[in-house]
Amino acid sequence: MEATVAILARIPKGEGYRLATLEKKRGSFIKPEDALCYYLRYTDATTKKRVTVPAGEDFNATVVKALNVGNNQSAIRNGQEPGAPQVTTKAERLTIRDAIGQWLASFEGRLEKYYGKDDNGLSPASIAAYTKTAEDFLEFCERLGVVWMPRTDRTGEQSAEEVNADVLTRYQSDLRKNLKVKHNQCGEAKDRQGSINARFRNLAVFFTYHNLLICESPKARDGRGILRRNEMPRANKAKKLREAKAKLTQTVIIYSDAEINAMLAAATKDEADLIKFLLETGVRDKEAAHVEWDDIDGNYLHLKDKVKYDWRLKDKEIRSIPLNSKLIARLKARRLRQETQAKEDGRDVPSLIFPNSLNRPNLALDETIQRVVAKARKAGFEWNPRSEVTMHKFRKTFATKMYRATKDIKQVRDWLGHSDIATTELYVAADTHPDAKALELAFAAFGD
Repeated sequence: MEATVAILARIPKGEGYRLATLEKKRGSFIKPEDALCYYLRYTDATTKKRVTVPAGEDFNATVVKALNVGNNQSAIRNGQEPGAPQVTTKAERLTIRDAIGQWLASFEGRLEKYYGKDDNGLSPASIAAYTKTAEDFLEFCERLGVVWMPRTDRTGEQSAEEVNADVLTRYQSDLRKNLKVKHNQCGEAKDRQGSINARFRNLAVFFTYHNLLICESPKARDGRGILRRNEMPRANKAKKLREAKAKLTQTVIIYSDAEINAMLAAATKDEADLIKFLLETGVRDKEAAHVEWDDIDGNYLHLKDKVKYDWRLKDKEIRSIPLNSKLIARLKARRLRQETQAKEDGRDVPSLIFPNSLNRPNLALDETIQRVVAKARKAGFEWNPRSEVTMHKFRKTFATKMYRATKDIKQVRDWLGHSDIATTELYVAADTHPDAKALELAFAAFGD
């Protein structure tokens, strides 16, 4: 357990002074403007008594003293000798904690730029990923007893008490051993090496913020880079190639007409609205969760970013999808039901088409589909156990139905929002039941 050491500042107040406990922001102490001197307050691990000791007038030296006291107190609590390497103050050096604190603090302005659609903005999702990486790396370094940022990024010139190649290599091994394996919506395990690679890309951004290179540049060849090029984690290219080849050869499975009709027969009006909407627009689950009534203009659904919900379309796939008259009529009836219910409850009418109970985007729409399928099975429909139930399967069903109706793969690509037709082709299932006219045309040259 880490020993908590508080820093107190002696601050003028009238003819006297007051003691104020320094706050932390992003893991770093905030320096007061008018402090006369500083004190350390902590619970002594030996006597179990709370003590307050003077720490001098220098803020940076006080922070270092707090770190040393905390390390020694933690060692005593863990039954060890308080002989941890002492941290010293050097003006040209930053602690890892302070360096991370400065980096994370810089995100506030970037977030405002993001909402202002500035190219230099940083999305909430990116900030969350960077913050997670930073906090995890800081925790690892503190476990290792490494305190300092490197003074130089010249390859092999880092000392043992600062971030060096060995620390980064051990961090990579720690991630490989302890990083949780994520799964996609089909339940398949994602590539752990890809997650490790992403963590190190985030760290590279952190070091670059402090004018340090985490890895040698293949073009510069100037000797800079804490890690050599062959030491930086790479994506598993062989696995990526296997997955890409498997995608090209795999059979596309869509919902059968019988499965869709069984779902609609078992669904309530609201559940049927969702099923028909997914089936006849081909939108993703999060797109469906964030679509609003104002997005419907005439016979078209216009998909766009929803900044007020901190959400953006995948790969900036802003697009318009045609709506048929039956679906429009169904949605109008749904809107009327929402207005009636809102009036009875004395609340505002939802702006979202498929909100949750708090009138926020419902990010659990897949649970609705699973519930409908369970009801269809209970009603007697024999669902094929090999036929997976996923939201994404509606997108593939839409692509297949629309391609068979239009024979225009480019148009289907635009409706799905893909930039590459090759991706769209992976969504279209083969037609195993061609109509009689197609068969006649195919073999007309051979006579009766």
